[in-house]
Formats: sequence, structure tokens, C-alpha cells
Amino acid sequence: MTGPKLSVCIPVYNGQQFIKETIDSVLSQSFKDFEIVVVDNQSTDNTISIVKSYSDPRVKLFINDTNIGMIPNWNKAMEHATGKYIKILPADDFIYPGCLEKQVKIMDADTNEKIAMVGGRRNIIDESGKILFNRGFTKTECEVTGFAAINKNVRSGGNIIGEGGAIMFRKNILKKTGNFNSDIFYVLDLDLWYKILLHGNYHALPDVVSSFRVSKSSASVNVVKKQREDLSNFINKIYLNKEYQLSWLSRKIGLFKSFALTEAKKILYKYVLK
Repeated sequence: MTGPKLSVCIPVYNGQQFIKETIDSVLSQSFKDFEIVVVDNQSTDNTISIVKSYSDPRVKLFINDTNIGMIPNWNKAMEHATGKYIKILPADDFIYPGCLEKQVKIMDADTNEKIAMVGGRRNIIDESGKILFNRGFTKTECEVTGFAAINKNVRSGGNIIGEGGAIMFRKNILKKTGNFNSDIFYVLDLDLWYKILLHGNYHALPDVVSSFRVSKSSASVNVVKKQREDLSNFINKIYLNKEYQLSWLSRKIGLFKSFALTEAKKILYKYVLK
């Protein structure tokens, strides 16, 4: 018996506010050959009962014996995945109709497995679901080498490749890259995306495929400052590792833009998420 083609991994802790919206956004997809791997990190609210209310056998719940921390829980979710492709979907985000079908179609058509990752644009939303702005890698469909994707992303000063909900990648590449590194919290997604992109191309869709939620709980100036420091250190680390082929110019532009984006985030948090 073969497993599903895709594993949508939803790591969660105390996610009762949004977990139903997140799971429903996957179950309503036109593409059906998937499993939803929910790994609960010892929630103390109604998260577990909400997940257990689903009778669809594709919804699989795993409950950790103890709270192992956020990033180890993300890794645990990927370890439970049995699909050929993986999508990490945070429990307060969701995907739009057609997301899975579009991304799986691109991966399936790539019989030589030159594509390591496919991503799309996403809406950045607040706690109520209001769209704040939209961002992404491209406004026209394209495919670039992993090295080109890394350089362009660094020059953006942020993350235009995509958060977990916007990304799909091949599970077999994790054997070469390892999982998320919890030592670099604010850039842990980019760290893994870059490692994956060392093994193939990035296919970018112009479609908005997911929403990424930001909230007041993460909206302190200190957090933003730490994000900038971590990203600056990460850019310098990538530049020194010649395996990534990051250019001197990409590094300089990325460092400048990471500072500019930090200032923009301060304004967003002060006036939009108040």
C-alpha cells in the first residue's frame, strides 16, 4: 500500500482559535491525495478535541508526551510525514483554494526532479483575517536555480521565498539537509529553504496561495530588533559559506534592506496592529 502524495504538516500548541480554519482550508482543496499530520505539543486548551472532531481519515493526530518546544515540534511533524512532498502549515495560517493542485502539478511534471521547491505569493493578515499587504517572489511565473533564488531573497532583506504555508518541497531532500535548526529561531525557515535550494530549482508562482498571520503578541520593538540581528548574522554566515554562491553585492543590499524592513515593521506594529 502506497502512502499519500503529499503531507500537510500542522504543528500546534494551544491553537484552538484558528486550527479549524487551518484544517478546513486543506480539506476543501481540489487536490485530494494528501494526509494532514497534526502534531500537538501538549495543548492546554481545546485544540485536541477540535482535531478529534474530524472523521476524515486523512486527518492524523499525534500528541507529544511532553511539550518539546516549538521548533522540535515542527521537526516532529515532518518526521511523521509519509508523503512524497511536504508542506508545513502553521496552525494559525491557511491556504487558498487550488493551492495544492497548482503546486503538486508542477512537482509531478518535473520527472527529472530538478525542482526542489515550489512557492507562491501570500497575503499577510492580522488576527481578524484582514489583509494588510501581499508579498512574494514574483508577479509572473518563473523557475530559477536555487542559487539565483537565494541571492534574490537575500537582496530582498526579508523572506520573499515564502513562509511554510506558501511552500512545498520534496521530502527526500530532508535526508541531505536535516530539519529545522532551533538555534536560529528568527531565520529558521530561510535556513532550511536555502539548504533545500542547494539541491534544485525554485519554481515561483504568481498566485496568492496562502495567508500568513501576524499578531500583537509578536509585535514588540525588541522582537523586531532581534529579528534584524538574526537576519544580518545569517546573511553574513551565508556569504562566508561559498557553497551558497552569495555575491558580495547581494550581501550588501540584503544587509541594508533588512534594516529598512525592520523600521517598516515598527511602523506596522505601532499603527496597524494597535
